[in-house]
Amino acid sequence: MLDPPGEGTRSTLVSVELSNFLTFPIFPAPYVRLPMILRTLRVLVDLVVGAAVWVFVVPWCWLVLVQTWNGRALRGPPPDEYALLSGLFLGLLLMFWRKPNLLLHTWVHENAHALMCVLLWVRVGSISASSGQGGEIRHEPIDPFRAVLILIAPYILPLVLGPLLLARWLCPMGSLQMVLTFFCGLGVWLHVHGLWLNVRLNSFGKGADIPRVGHLLSYALITCSIVLLAAACVVVLFSSQPPAWWSRLFAA
Repeated sequence: MLDPPGEGTRSTLVSVELSNFLTFPIFPAPYVRLPMILRTLRVLVDLVVGAAVWVFVVPWCWLVLVQTWNGRALRGPPPDEYALLSGLFLGLLLMFWRKPNLLLHTWVHENAHALMCVLLWVRVGSISASSGQGGEIRHEPIDPFRAVLILIAPYILPLVLGPLLLARWLCPMGSLQMVLTFFCGLGVWLHVHGLWLNVRLNSFGKGADIPRVGHLLSYALITCSIVLLAAACVVVLFSSQPPAWWSRLFAA
């Protein structure tokens, strides 16, 4: 049954006007204010913490790289230098010749998130990866600190280059060390290529990792990881023998 003109129509109009007035930006409802407060807080944390990392942590990482270079590289060329140069050259050619495989890239990206979850004792529910449609990882609810580390993980964890460097570091002199040196040189450019694709695809957009962490803080953490990884490359690739503790372990 239709309401007769008069009271029913007037009450409907009043309720609509009142609803519009309550959601006007000058008097936002609590459910409207909360996301605004969270966004503002996120921006402030990004500015303060990101600036602190740029001012204090990034210069320290650069100092580590300079001291490592002066202590290792100035003594002479690295062992298996031709294998290293061949790997670097081939990696550079591949970087400009072929685009990364999106399915493999996404799989590595999502597994970096998962690895950080495991390191932080966060239970992982599911992982999905696709070619060109992105991927997703589901995990249990966590605090903001661990959320930042999980979000930034694909940009700071060298899932391809890291295992190669570790194997090369622990390998004694011989043909296997030369082969690992070659693949480390190749892996350097694969890491650079994958990182560039990661940053390019996830710097902007709804649900992207870097905006959720904060651009200033994200780029600072990525810079720190690049510089420290470069220092690790110098330590590993300019050494000819595995560390003493590793040799003693097998000698015993």
